Amino acid sequence: MKKIITLFVALVLSCSVSFSQRYLQEVFTDVQVTSNVTYGVNATVIAYQQLGQAIPQQLKCDIYEPVGDTSTSRPVVLYFHTGNFLPTPQNGSPSGTKVDSNVVEMCSRLAKMGYVVASCDYRLGWNPVASTQDERVYTLINAAYRGVQDCRTAIRFFRMTEAEMSNPYGIDPTRIAVWGQGTGGYISFASATLNNYSDIVIPKFIHDVEVAPGVIVPLPMVIQEVNGDIYGTSVGINPNDGDTLCYINHPTYSSDFNVMVNLGGACGDSSWVTANDIPMISFHSPTDPFAPYNVGTVIVPGFNLPVVEVSGSGHVQQMANAFGLNDVFQMADDAGDVYTTAANTFNDGNFGLYPLNRPATQPADSAPWEWWAASNPNNSNGLMTNPDMSAAKGMMFLDSIQMYAAPRMMCALMLAGSPCEEIVVEGPENDECMNAIDINTLFTGGLQMTMSDGPFSNEGATAEDPNYPLDAGCFVAFSSEPSVDNTVWFTFEGDGQLYNINTSDCNGTATFTNSDTQMAIYSGTTCEGLTLVDCVDDIDTQGSVFWAGLPFQTADNTTYYVMVDGFNYTAGGSGGLDSLSTGNFCLDVTQITVNINENELAGFRMFPNPTRNNFTIAANSKIENINIFNLVGEIVATESNVNAKTYEVKAQLAKGIYMVDVYTSAGKNTQKLIVE
Repeated sequence: MKKIITLFVALVLSCSVSFSQRYLQEVFTDVQVTSNVTYGVNATVIAYQQLGQAIPQQLKCDIYEPVGDTSTSRPVVLYFHTGNFLPTPQNGSPSGTKVDSNVVEMCSRLAKMGYVVASCDYRLGWNPVASTQDERVYTLINAAYRGVQDCRTAIRFFRMTEAEMSNPYGIDPTRIAVWGQGTGGYISFASATLNNYSDIVIPKFIHDVEVAPGVIVPLPMVIQEVNGDIYGTSVGINPNDGDTLCYINHPTYSSDFNVMVNLGGACGDSSWVTANDIPMISFHSPTDPFAPYNVGTVIVPGFNLPVVEVSGSGHVQQMANAFGLNDVFQMADDAGDVYTTAANTFNDGNFGLYPLNRPATQPADSAPWEWWAASNPNNSNGLMTNPDMSAAKGMMFLDSIQMYAAPRMMCALMLAGSPCEEIVVEGPENDECMNAIDINTLFTGGLQMTMSDGPFSNEGATAEDPNYPLDAGCFVAFSSEPSVDNTVWFTFEGDGQLYNINTSDCNGTATFTNSDTQMAIYSGTTCEGLTLVDCVDDIDTQGSVFWAGLPFQTADNTTYYVMVDGFNYTAGGSGGLDSLSTGNFCLDVTQITVNINENELAGFRMFPNPTRNNFTIAANSKIENINIFNLVGEIVATESNVNAKTYEVKAQLAKGIYMVDVYTSAGKNTQKLIVE
């Protein structure tokens, strides 16, 4: 028997249970902040009119870490603030720095959840009040392009610190999220979707330039040789005056990341969104007057000047879902928590989209998560689109943003304990009962049932359902949280269906409460004529239901589920059974090998993939050897005696598809590599 089973962990997902896990809730109480860390240096045009040239600017970030955390391999969130690509207060907005009130609050919350968070500055400068729309578009797309380069520079900086500086921030370089707010949302969207320079050479970003007297030619508004490449890993030189417009930072490291989050903002063009992009989580006010929710024109705040047509969160997420980019969030959606329910009320079934609908009295409330001091010089401007601004209101919106994003980020980052874990179940070809075994000898400290939010409320589910529970084998009795009509769902292997029986027989011997679960145990050999063995009352599951199995874990991290048929037991402490006697029962021991990302000891990740040249392999155990095969089975490259968990492969491979075998101390695994 071998099948893929999806497990929902009730303590993580049930809306009636508070989150109690790292990366899902704040598990640390204090945060330490290292301010103004330089993550790169690049050319800024912010003072070009005064100086007549671009000048080098140190790019700074504030790094938030949880106090008391012993983990040395933590995912990273890079946070990019809003501000209209202009400095404050000149931008006319009450916000626009890496220490805005809501930025500090959100970064602190994420750090308390266990992440390393960097609130990043980026280069500013464009002309929102230019006399022509063409110039406004030209200066804006160049500002956004610089923002993308800075974002990718920050990603490479953290990978560099892990590889060359003894990992001072304790990060996992294979798990990085980019989070953009407002203007930062434009940066996060573009960083997630701009995969090639050609993506930006489209009609709306091409303009007519007089290259000689009377000679006008159409040219891209962004030119690689002038502005540097889309990663910021090549020098950009203005051919007219020799001015350097792009410097190189950390070029040997990957700029890839795993998931994008945006609060407002928009994507420069819908053509940037492709099937090769990463998962996206979006929060957006559909009535935002500046950044359209669907397809519309960016408007300059305060001046109401049109700039360029873009695609907002609603349109991008529709495309992302059509491409299947956000399928990884489906299991988180199935949890049915209050935040998911609120989002799904308005998101037209698009996973990862949370429309923050505003009341009719405040239709222009574009950033309800923001607040600022009344003494802010742009207070009156801010109140025009956030008239009831307050810390309490902002915190309320951050609550929803935090709790909706948390499980989805875990899914995209493939973190242990996420709601999207998959388990490979491997058992004997023919399940057999093993009679007269004292299973008490298999356990110490009492017997504990495994809780799950599984499919037990789905009448008629079959074995083909991806949420179908473990085959019961000889086991024909299991427990469940009773419904209002005392219906208990159970599985019987005979035909792979879920059946229900009425547990009214238990009503005389057990008393239900709102928070406790009764366990009704049945035995039998067919679906008809089941015998009620007994009822167990007062099992505190906090709204969960039980898996039909008793787990124990061996020293080699293999988990076994023991299926029991027709046993005697004694009810005991909260959440489990104290003992199980050696009565008339049989056992079906099913081996379950956890096969999820870092839990898969022989597993590994490759990035970037596709790649243009070098790529990195990050394994869960020390890498011994690496073999790379072409599609006809020939070895084209090999690396021996690696003796490290992370290794950069510098093989010169022609464009094509390859298979990469990685041998680790835990075994061998194979993945596909695409070289572009």
